[in-house]
Amino acid sequence: MPRSDLQKLNPAFVQENIQLALAARQEFSWAKELEEWRFLNDVLPYAVLDEDRDSWRADLLAKLRPVVAKCKTRREAILAVNAALRDIVKVEYNTKRRAPNQSPPDSIRQGVASCTGLSILLCDAFRAVGIPARIAGVPTWVTVEGNHNWVEVWDGEWMFTEYYPDKKGLNHGWLLERASYADPARTETWVYATSWAPTGLYFPLVWNLNSRTVAAVNRTTAYHAYAGGRKYALTQQECVLGLRVFKEGKRVPTTVTVMQGGKSLATVKTADDTQDMMDVPWVKVRMDGGAITVVANSKEVPVTPKAGAEVVVDVDLGP
Repeated sequence: MPRSDLQKLNPAFVQENIQLALAARQEFSWAKELEEWRFLNDVLPYAVLDEDRDSWRADLLAKLRPVVAKCKTRREAILAVNAALRDIVKVEYNTKRRAPNQSPPDSIRQGVASCTGLSILLCDAFRAVGIPARIAGVPTWVTVEGNHNWVEVWDGEWMFTEYYPDKKGLNHGWLLERASYADPARTETWVYATSWAPTGLYFPLVWNLNSRTVAAVNRTTAYHAYAGGRKYALTQQECVLGLRVFKEGKRVPTTVTVMQGGKSLATVKTADDTQDMMDVPWVKVRMDGGAITVVANSKEVPVTPKAGAEVVVDVDLGP
């Protein structure tokens, strides 16, 4: 336990968490099968990051027990929880949340959370039914400024998912393209995953970069492998456009065409308002390819590319 928890937490809070975690281990076959150390590190803990130490296990266990009741394997339970949680708790992605590192009860009360709050909620949902889970994330992407956190879940190996699961299943998602550029020589671009046990490495909390309360492991090489190999930074002759479309202040799924040099270069579809702000389709352009225009619903937006970097293009369709 972090020293601050040892000083502040009521023993009854810790005892209740232990009792509920042990009860789940007895109830679910996939939890019974776990090695002791994995249960202690990735199921039993009452927190993931530095969120408020609120009681969440009893509520999430009650909500999710019917969801996994007919599941016979850990994989079935993982997919069932991932698919059902959003409809059960009614929490959506929104940057107007109270804090980035909200506890599950806090996010459920508000009905909104950032990527970190959603990840804490999903991670604890898995843990409530005896499934090992932890948070993974990057302090900043190589290609563009901005951080992101998501969830890793154990099924014989660590696999990743998000609160809004990818339709292709585990180990798929928009984040993989960006994570594939993680640079082993730049620690701020590494992919980290949390650990309750000390490791000598710390999970970067972007809202409190001086914190050394959350242990971590380096997962950069794993994400290179998920992506089929490490990708390298763009050359000075290339630029990537990330595309978002807004209508009445909200992001909307819209078909967008990128024109360069008077020709259609690519057509993509943008994400809606429930997805992470950095969840954008990418289009690679060349610096010497001519003038660039982005077209959405007949609205044309000229774009100035930036050599060797990503430029996020926002198209506002108005009221």
